[in-house]
Amino acid sequence: MPAPASCVKNMITENKPVRIFFREAEKNDQSQIREFIELVDLEFYPPLSQRPGGIEERIENSLVKPDANFLMAEGISNSGSKSGTGSGSGSGSGLRTETGTETGTETGIETFPQPDRPAGSDRIAGLISYEKQWEGENNAYISFVAVNPGFRNMGLASELITLLEAQMRSEGMERMYVCTWSTNRSAPALYGKKGFSTARIIEDDCGPLVDTVYLVKDIS
Repeated sequence: MPAPASCVKNMITENKPVRIFFREAEKNDQSQIREFIELVDLEFYPPLSQRPGGIEERIENSLVKPDANFLMAEGISNSGSKSGTGSGSGSGSGLRTETGTETGTETGIETFPQPDRPAGSDRIAGLISYEKQWEGENNAYISFVAVNPGFRNMGLASELITLLEAQMRSEGMERMYVCTWSTNRSAPALYGKKGFSTARIIEDDCGPLVDTVYLVKDIS
C-alpha cells in the first residue's frame, strides 16, 4: 500500500487535539465497518440500507474486489483521544452526499510511525471507499464517504479525499469520480474546494425532482 494511505496525523476537534490513524481496511474490519455505516445510514438519500444489495453487499464489494477497498480513519484511543459518537456537533453538521461527509479545517498535521491498533467499537472516525478502473481505464470512483458524528468539524472528510487522491495517483489512476444527489447543497462546496467539477446529471434518478450528480477531477 502506498505510504500516503498509512499514517497518523494530529487534527483538532472542539479545540482538542486528536490523533487519527489512516489505513486501508482488512477483511476482519467488516463488522466494524458495518456498524459505522449503520450509524450514518439515514444521512444518505435514499438510505444505503434501502438500496439494492443493502449495506452488506456494499461492504462485500469493497472488501472482496481486487480493485476496491476502504480507506479508514481511526481515532487512536491509546493516545488520550476518545473515539465514539458522543462528543461531536451531531449529525446535522455533516454534508450528506453519496458521500456523506463533513467540512472543517485541518491543523497541526504531523506524521508518526504506525501506532498500536486502536480499540473500541466506535474506533472508526471516518471512512471512504473506492473502486479502480471504474467505467473505463484509469478511472477511480469514490463510492462512499462519511464521518463519525463525534469526529466532525475537523476536516476529516477533506483529508480522506486528499489521501485517497494521492494513493490513486500513485497507482496510475488519472481521474477520480464521485456522486451526490441534487438536494444535498453542501456536497458541491466540499468537492469544489477539492477540485471536482460536474461530469453529468441523471434527472430524477433518486426520486421525483432528485437528480444524481456525478463529479470528476483530473488527478494525472
